[in-house]
Amino acid sequence: MPLPLKPGYHFNFDRTSRPPHYEMTVAEAYTDFYGITYMLSGERLIYSPNSTAIVQAGEMVFIPKNMYRRTTYISNAPYERILLKFTDDMVSELFQTIGEEKYNELCEEHVVRFTKQTQNKILSILKEMEREWNSYDKYSELILKGLLNQLIILCLNERIVGGVNMLELEKKNDCLANAIKYVKAHLRENPSLNETARQVNVSASYLSKIFISHLATPFSTFLLNEKIAYAQRLLRGSNMNMTEIAIEAGFSSSSYFSDCFKRSTGLSPMQFRKEETP
Repeated sequence: MPLPLKPGYHFNFDRTSRPPHYEMTVAEAYTDFYGITYMLSGERLIYSPNSTAIVQAGEMVFIPKNMYRRTTYISNAPYERILLKFTDDMVSELFQTIGEEKYNELCEEHVVRFTKQTQNKILSILKEMEREWNSYDKYSELILKGLLNQLIILCLNERIVGGVNMLELEKKNDCLANAIKYVKAHLRENPSLNETARQVNVSASYLSKIFISHLATPFSTFLLNEKIAYAQRLLRGSNMNMTEIAIEAGFSSSSYFSDCFKRSTGLSPMQFRKEETP
């Protein structure tokens, strides 16, 4: 298991490859520091007190302070990942500028996704971090702080939410962007239009209109599509049974989940798992 930060350090860079079937035996505690994981290859199932998520190559997970998490294997393939750990000292000035809630938005999305172009930008920053970490001197923390801040800002602006680049989405409509983020972070609770509208401080009728005008889809269809997409990831990459997947994806029962899934994909959940699992 990765170790906490070294005494006197405010940052840690760890690049690790693991064999198939590697499993963390106990949860890791993020006490007085944050974390960012970037998957280079393979996939992992992540457990935390508030969520279960599958992270694959090219995707990122942001970890808040005071979080316990554990990962396990979901396939027969090895995996490689980069894990950054850092304290408030590394992001205090950034948080003063953008607000800590912006970082929390990334944490609440559970798994953050990007286009291939953005993935290449992320890898470029991470490679600079690795070079600096491997030749650490008295100036390195200052350089790493700048690279870390650049990485977080890039992820905030260029992550994909609801199939749309986040920066472009926020330019179009702040409340739509916030509504999509809320839905994606609360699929398990099956958020209603009214509940989502309350969370973003608009009326339900207004939120309904902007979903149609900006995304060309009703809220209910967007919600169902997100739930089905998440269920597909769980079917493809986890050993959960149908009831567990139905609960995680926000369906009221496994039979209702199966009906919705088949209407959307043309396959039953079991057929989909059989076809998609190597």
